[in-house]
Amino acid sequence: MEIGISTGLFYHKDILTCLDRLSRAGFQNIELWAGAGDWGKNTHFDYNDEDALIEIKKTVSLKKMNICSVNAPFSENLDISSVDEIQRSIAVSEIKKAVVLCEFFKAEHLIVHPAVKALPLTDRVFVEKKISQLKKSLADILDNAMLHGVKIACENPSPNLLGGWAQDLMEIIKDFPKQHLGICLDTGHANLIEPPDKYLEKIAPRLTALHVSDNSGDYSSHLPPGEGKIDWKKFASALYASGFKGVFMMEILGASRFADPARVLTTAFENAREIVRKGDV
Repeated sequence: MEIGISTGLFYHKDILTCLDRLSRAGFQNIELWAGAGDWGKNTHFDYNDEDALIEIKKTVSLKKMNICSVNAPFSENLDISSVDEIQRSIAVSEIKKAVVLCEFFKAEHLIVHPAVKALPLTDRVFVEKKISQLKKSLADILDNAMLHGVKIACENPSPNLLGGWAQDLMEIIKDFPKQHLGICLDTGHANLIEPPDKYLEKIAPRLTALHVSDNSGDYSSHLPPGEGKIDWKKFASALYASGFKGVFMMEILGASRFADPARVLTTAFENAREIVRKGDV
């Protein structure tokens, strides 16, 4: 199995500098981070700027890198499950821009976040409304994605967000065609609920992509694998058993963004390679 990493590790810095660092660290497979921006604006790169996108594509080609996926835009104001119809529609419009981004970069998957705000889980009426809005958004996004030859992977968020629990996420997406819409398993988010290998077993039929990171089970700290408490040998075995054939894509964020980049990247790459080897994946 090939190893990859999200550019989100450097989302606070210029994308071209980031690509150079990742390439020198040995990463050929990457996921572009278009998230954490407000209406598409951030310091990483502006996905509304055609010249910037052309420059990224040229750099990726020169460095012989492969953009496997794009992490869709999300923020407090970009929530596809919003009960405010105007906000929901705006969020969907931004996601559709990311679909075109995938097509432009020949990225196979677009990673979509089902929700960004914590839920009052005891208010069933509100929760059902959020689910209805989310399904409406996914249907709209998927119709657009299919036209552009892009697959959608719905990420499992933290447990206090809509879709955080495996059974809930599977229920939400069950009526969508699995060949076009699957799940991106975020190991760190899963670990806040149960061991990621157990979570994986529940969503295996829809597993499409990975966001690999580690934590201690109390906070989604997005550490490099091996620096938290996840049992990676068990996870690797479960991943092998699932038949997953995609990229072992790491999403390292948090404090790692401010550590020595060379150390973080070297640790991440070496640890990921060892995990993949243990699971024979």
